[in-house]
Amino acid sequence: MSVLLSNDAGLPLLVAEGEFEAALDEVLRAAGLDADAVVSIAYVDDDEMRELNHAWRGIDAPTDVLSFPLLDGACPEEVLAHALDTKEDPVELGDIALAPQVIAAQAPAFGTTPVEECRLMLVHGILHLLGYDHMNEDDAIAMEECELIVLRALASRRGEDPATVRIGPVTRHHEDERGE
Repeated sequence: MSVLLSNDAGLPLLVAEGEFEAALDEVLRAAGLDADAVVSIAYVDDDEMRELNHAWRGIDAPTDVLSFPLLDGACPEEVLAHALDTKEDPVELGDIALAPQVIAAQAPAFGTTPVEECRLMLVHGILHLLGYDHMNEDDAIAMEECELIVLRALASRRGEDPATVRIGPVTRHHEDERGE
């Protein structure tokens, strides 16, 4: 597993650098993908995230995380099949943009710390690369269940009690359905 991390603006990472690869490893394990994979992650400021969100989603506001999967529109089963069938080594999954300023600002509203929220958004972004989505209730529930499994596994890796990890329905963006 490898994560190519860029942080040209020198923004606070919020999580230890090693957690990026650990998150990728745990997401792949939870998804049942036993392959060497690579993900590019860019830490961006609010202005750059606003530009990306406007260009790709038509929303003129910064957001916490954006994912750009290599297999856009594929479901998790299709992404897994592609990863197993491809001759690429490592398998490129796509790119993620994280906005630490947005993540830190929204954390209190979700009852989390900036570090906890960043971990969730990191896992959330990687799951999007694997074809997970949250546009309908069943998909949102499945995605959140996977997020919780991964975040608890990561807590165990850090020597923390996984039972203390909780997430709420924070990854459901119903406003996306209306195009807002």
